[in-house]
Amino acid sequence: MRGVFGRAAAKDPAFPYSSQLKRSHIVWDEVSLDKWLADPDSLVPGNDMSFRVGSASERAEIIAYLKQLAAK
Repeated sequence: MRGVFGRAAAKDPAFPYSSQLKRSHIVWDEVSLDKWLADPDSLVPGNDMSFRVGSASERAEIIAYLKQLAAK
């Protein structure tokens, strides 16, 4: 997940992203990551992600970690 923060969604050529995510034009920042982690289908309907993080504090911790990785 290193480098995902600040990057456009679905841009790693080695990963098989859904066509919906490829067309989303999302850039991963605090707001988009929070929405994605809370409910991927509300952000990108029809995507392949089924994992959700219900806790706002857990989402904030995940986002802070991803942001820290991007700074390195």
